Amino acid sequence: MKKKVMAGALVTSIMFSGQAYASDYVVKSGDSLWKIANNNQVSVSNIKSWNNLNSDLIFPGQKLFLKAGGSTSQPAPAPSQPTSITYTIKAGDSLSIIAREHQTTLANLLKLNPSIKDVNRIYIGQKINVAAPNSTAPSQPVKPAPSPSQPAPKASTYTIKSGDNLSSVANRHGVTLNALLSANPSIQNANRIYVGQVINIPGNVTANPGNDASWEAKADAIIETGKKYLGAKYLYGASTNRTDAFDCSSYTVKVFAENGINLPRTSAQQGNVGKEIPLSEIRKGDLVFFDTEGDGVINHVSIVTDSNTLLHAATSTGVAFSSYNTYWKPRAVKAVRVL
Repeated sequence: MKKKVMAGALVTSIMFSGQAYASDYVVKSGDSLWKIANNNQVSVSNIKSWNNLNSDLIFPGQKLFLKAGGSTSQPAPAPSQPTSITYTIKAGDSLSIIAREHQTTLANLLKLNPSIKDVNRIYIGQKINVAAPNSTAPSQPVKPAPSPSQPAPKASTYTIKSGDNLSSVANRHGVTLNALLSANPSIQNANRIYVGQVINIPGNVTANPGNDASWEAKADAIIETGKKYLGAKYLYGASTNRTDAFDCSSYTVKVFAENGINLPRTSAQQGNVGKEIPLSEIRKGDLVFFDTEGDGVINHVSIVTDSNTLLHAATSTGVAFSSYNTYWKPRAVKAVRVL
């Protein structure tokens, strides 16, 4: 009889001690706070309190701190939240739509993706950074006040003309697209501007960048470096450390890196760096991008040596010079200037 009383007391002690056991829960696709709360016999408000959540928004892979039995004791510190997560571009996406769906601004989205120079140039399958739920966008660095001898350039306005887009306007005024959007917070969709619209141009450092004489020397150096590898064979996916074999983009990575310019690995990614220029205005040292499959995806890149000649690693020739005005020109979709 004594043993039964002691056992009963032990069970009672466990049941009513009020102690709860904490655990981590990893959010899965299809989860919601209500579903997690119901499955773990706790309330949504408790989960939000234990994890310092300000909304019901959660995302797959996120870790949540849970307490068995809904204990209301002092919660452990919430796990740190990532500042950004990766998003893969889908058909029909635009940067403005993505920003809106992730409850941020287009300008903040561009801050997280400095390699994107033209909001109109994104592609299906491209991975970009978006702000994680409950994280704040990166703060703007505090800029030092201009010295009295060099006052800050004055801001101005610009009236949109036929054929304009925000990227071209930014390039023309020597400012970044991000700076242009920050100066025009009323623009929620960079693709929605209209002829006659007046926008603010932030104070710029240099109008019409890239016109200094040094670009030609840099272009000549790029071409001379590229000529070192003439005759190297073509190998898809070649390491950027190899010099005996290249694919088109590993070749441009290698050549530009030897001249102090870092490019991303793939041709599609390289199409988002530098300043986009009209194909009719290419000059030596520029990069030209091609869609040889006709599917709307950039899949080849070449270095311009003159208006009729390309230097590249092609599947049929390896590293070689090619005439631009033959097979290649009808398939050219974009040109950028990085010098």
